[in-house]
Amino acid sequence: MEFETVLTCRASIRHYNERMPDEKTIQKVLDAALLAPIVRWHKLHLTVVTNKEAMDLADAAACEFVKAETHRTFMHGAPVWIIVSGEKHRDPDPWTQEWKNNNLFWNVGAIIENMELQATALGLASCQMNYTIVSIADKPEVRKAVGIPDGYDALGSIVSGDSDAEMPAREVNRELIPVSFVR
Repeated sequence: MEFETVLTCRASIRHYNERMPDEKTIQKVLDAALLAPIVRWHKLHLTVVTNKEAMDLADAAACEFVKAETHRTFMHGAPVWIIVSGEKHRDPDPWTQEWKNNNLFWNVGAIIENMELQATALGLASCQMNYTIVSIADKPEVRKAVGIPDGYDALGSIVSGDSDAEMPAREVNRELIPVSFVR
């Protein structure tokens, strides 16, 4: 798939079928994460969750977090959940700690974007998962069930898999984000 097509077809898909991507395809998505423009001094970890019970635990935590009156699925039925976790910086100097952690989150964003673009190029759907990540921060039993390493925090994630949803090319909406030029 041409790069511009990947960009215009990438979308947050919230409906998946039960077909599990093969290991080679999942590895290609992970390889894209490793090609992201990141700073190498951060301690990062990728966790691939395909265990439905573990994903259901995270879903329940997200429902509790948003105080959902009825259970809904935040995983959208996706068969694969990839979590990016990292060790947050703890520095005696608050300014240094803040810029290092800000940089850590920028790196996580680059990793997630690379994975989403690769998933699209491979014909998979994907969607960033935010509530699930925030909701498990203070739930050690869920963090353990989904494989977050000790000393690391879940910082971002995507779900991915096969979907029957359409992913048509989108037009660029230049009104979405204002742009200024300084010349």
